Amino acid sequence: MQITSPDFKQNARIALQDVGLQKALGNVKTGFPHKRAAAMARLPEFDQLRDEARDLKNHIIENLDIYLEAFEAKVLENGGHVHWCRTSEDARKTILNICQEKKARTVTKGKSMVTEEINLNEYLEANGVIPVETDLGEYILQLRGEHPSHIIAPAIHLNLEDVSETFHANHHKPKSMDPAVLMQEAREELRNKFVAADVGITGANFLVAETGSSIIVTNEGNGDLTQILPKTHIVVTSIEKVVPTLEDMTLFLRLLARSATGQEFTVYNTLSTGPRREGDQDGPEDYHVVLVDNGRSDMIASELREMLRCIRCAACMNHCPVYGAVGGHSYGWVYPGPMGSVLTPQMIGIEKGAMLPNASTFCGKCESVCPVRIPLPKLMRYWRRNEFEKHLTPKAARWGLGVWSFFAKRPLLYRQISKLSNAALRTLGGKKSPNQSLATGWWLDRRSRHACTERQNLYATMARKAEQWGVIMSKAEILGQIRRGLGRTDASTAARDAVAARLAAHKANLIPARAQLPEKERQQLFIDMAREAAADVIELDNLKALPSAIAEWLDQYAITELVAAVDAPLAEICQKLPETLHIRTGVAQAGDLASLTTAFLGIAETGTLMLYSRPDSPTTLNFLPDNHLVVLNRRDIVGVYEEAWAKIRERHQGKMPRTVNMITGPSRSADIEQKLQMGAHGPRRLAIFFDWLIHLRLPRFGSLRVLHSLDLLKQRDFYLPVAPEKVHLRQMF
Repeated sequence: MQITSPDFKQNARIALQDVGLQKALGNVKTGFPHKRAAAMARLPEFDQLRDEARDLKNHIIENLDIYLEAFEAKVLENGGHVHWCRTSEDARKTILNICQEKKARTVTKGKSMVTEEINLNEYLEANGVIPVETDLGEYILQLRGEHPSHIIAPAIHLNLEDVSETFHANHHKPKSMDPAVLMQEAREELRNKFVAADVGITGANFLVAETGSSIIVTNEGNGDLTQILPKTHIVVTSIEKVVPTLEDMTLFLRLLARSATGQEFTVYNTLSTGPRREGDQDGPEDYHVVLVDNGRSDMIASELREMLRCIRCAACMNHCPVYGAVGGHSYGWVYPGPMGSVLTPQMIGIEKGAMLPNASTFCGKCESVCPVRIPLPKLMRYWRRNEFEKHLTPKAARWGLGVWSFFAKRPLLYRQISKLSNAALRTLGGKKSPNQSLATGWWLDRRSRHACTERQNLYATMARKAEQWGVIMSKAEILGQIRRGLGRTDASTAARDAVAARLAAHKANLIPARAQLPEKERQQLFIDMAREAAADVIELDNLKALPSAIAEWLDQYAITELVAAVDAPLAEICQKLPETLHIRTGVAQAGDLASLTTAFLGIAETGTLMLYSRPDSPTTLNFLPDNHLVVLNRRDIVGVYEEAWAKIRERHQGKMPRTVNMITGPSRSADIEQKLQMGAHGPRRLAIFFDWLIHLRLPRFGSLRVLHSLDLLKQRDFYLPVAPEKVHLRQMF
């Protein structure tokens, strides 16, 4: 990606005159901020969670080396591979080597800003590997030969007309101005590419040290198809993304969804823990994690350490008046907005990025909305001071600051001069000032642009020499730099003990209002939240009604084919479905219309289903078919995520399933003018069926719910409401 950050002022002028861009940016001002405010209002504990997240991130940074080592150990234990990359070049070469080893010709990619940062796509193409972006926004931009202008909504700078023209030129189909039709075109075009890809590359929102898992957060489901269909899954992410436990990860997920898009929870939150296991019918055969440093370890010892708390939610740019006026491309590199004004100078050098920290009104809105309370204005001031000390500021600007400083130290004189200058500006301005050059400041930066160009050429030459020298940093060097930044040569026994204790601790009840609900209220909350997320919820009295309810739901959409999981509860249900319905079991295919699975749990706080991969329920069933039907036991609804993780640990003796899918409603996207459309890449509809248990009366034990499937009775323990001890049902019959 070409760096144009030194030309920020020129880029901004062009952006301000771009009518189409200004129309598109209007969607930013009226969309994300209002949705975030509404989501905050629904969660009274939001600010408390922000404090928790800030403190947790600070703890992680203080012990980053130990958590990274713990994460690596778990990945290796799960059969995966970890690659430590000090620079962008190291990361690119590592990924290319994996692709070449697998003889990959095409790779599918989920949305990843780190791959943009390391310029991966261009590098792969230059070496004979074709990358295919699968996020709808990223796919649109790839067709146009553009880079993202926003970190969560890559194509937010485009209007419907732009997308229509792009698809017409590339898909050779009739031009349409219907976002639903355009999204369907993209869905159809990408289906075969998902299936044909040799390697899938995703980012990671977080890495869990406790389990060695990576998690991706999407609304479309493209990231899930990218990681479960190819034989090799490569996770590309940065070193600061590690968190201690599953509960800690959930804390950040709650903040991320609300801060980014104003959702209670993103549609798909998928944990991946290594390659496929014995008996699995789908999933990758190889699992690689590429850890990218790229200057982050250097930030630990600097005043920029707090920037490492960033969880990439984009709230700062969604609320920034400068971003809202000029858009993301004006910033000239991968990361725009306030967070980019801090990160970009660190990664490309203050010599190239000096304009960005000055592209702020310092209104403080970015800091006020940051979910981890990063003091972004303070960090931008750090770069302004750095720029000034290195004499990078144009001479005219330095002279002006000196004059301002003289008057600022003399308040009485300052007030008099201010009155005179304000009166002069009003006179010069009028209604439409002919002297706009006074405000644009062209006379300040003509010489600086020339100087920046010379410096840019110098740094390009240095970069080429670095490539020739083949400088490759190892894991030891990355960890060494982290420890030097923390002021120690190695992790002390006390530090390791503190981390071990943190990994063993599992915080609960962070949102007590939803964690402590009575059973009936908890179940009703799940139903309400699931319906709010656009899921169909069908409530039943008993098992006998379930086959007819499923058949009726399928019939209203004229669906005559169904692919089902092969677990015991569904086997008998499928036998009772109408003979006109063609049913098969096993892995889903790209053309399947509907799938039927069971859910492990329902999570009331967000109306989320939790499913996990196992031999009798392939993960493809959750994502490939157009419609996903899920059967849920009403008694398997928990209040909050912390309870869900406790049950996962209990069920699997502390070892994570290969894949855990948290699903909140059907697939969706708003990448075309922020107009919400259902069914981007995953299922268009999600139907949840309650309750699949029969009510019996036993004279001695009172009310009891009994599974109809005897096979399942052999697998589960139940608690009787009256008897004090645990009783196996199979011992009763």
